[in-house]
Amino acid sequence: MAQSSIQHLHIDPFSGVAGDMFLGALVDLGADPAAVQAALEPLDLSPAWRLSTQRVERHGIGAVDLKVEVDDAPGHEHTHSHDHGHAHTHDHAHTHDRTHDHHHHEHVGYSAIVGMIDRLAADHGLAPRARERAHRVVTLLGKAEARVHQKPLEAIHFHEVGAVDSIVDMLGTVIALEQLGIETLSCGPLPMGRGFVRCAHGLMPLPAPATAYLLEGLPTIGVQRTGELVTPTGAALVAGLCESFGPPPAMTMAGVGYGAGDREDPDVPNLLRVMRGTRGTAKAGGAPPLPVAADAAAS
Repeated sequence: MAQSSIQHLHIDPFSGVAGDMFLGALVDLGADPAAVQAALEPLDLSPAWRLSTQRVERHGIGAVDLKVEVDDAPGHEHTHSHDHGHAHTHDHAHTHDRTHDHHHHEHVGYSAIVGMIDRLAADHGLAPRARERAHRVVTLLGKAEARVHQKPLEAIHFHEVGAVDSIVDMLGTVIALEQLGIETLSCGPLPMGRGFVRCAHGLMPLPAPATAYLLEGLPTIGVQRTGELVTPTGAALVAGLCESFGPPPAMTMAGVGYGAGDREDPDVPNLLRVMRGTRGTAKAGGAPPLPVAADAAAS
């Protein structure tokens, strides 16, 4: 039978992973940010948003610093930058029994995000594989937040001012993977930082509660570094997209990309590295097996 090569992406989270760093690394690898934005423009998201990218260096290594710029109010543009890629689900998750000023802030929930994904697929050409990946990632994140708040999945909502960047990071990443033709993914062990992160509820320990749930079943490494290294959005992307965890599989390297976090770390470059390659050969229609260190589906 015919043999075919498999386009593989290995994620090397030596300094952690966040949604904007992941998408930035894919842009560095060759994904087109303008095409990603165009694919997401049909989303019913408010306030207005746009992607911005710039070339930066971390410890002398060139990388793409990607941001989601959000208009919090008319005439007021706010860049949702990520200090080590902090995901804004920390500050904005809430449930139906909490009160908010709806005059100033809209909110979006799990079911609404799933509906957006389905409309992109039905009306705007989102590929079936991208739709399936987006569903997995969003569902994993929603279930983790539901566990944190001890509420049903459908009761979890996020202030849209804070949720826009996470939604764009997640859906933009699966669209960029489709642009690059990535068929399978793997990831190295995830570093666990120390300390606390401040949110609307006060100080939370790191890894943040939602992140800790998302990392169940995945290999992690404790490191002597303070700060949030793996965000909920980053953890959801890794858990939802990767088939295996551990060292890179045998593959012929075809490209390397780096996505930058905002904070300059004096000891470690604040970067996410992704490595693209051809992963052996397989019978047409199937991929060769990967050695599995953990089951992402268990998360």
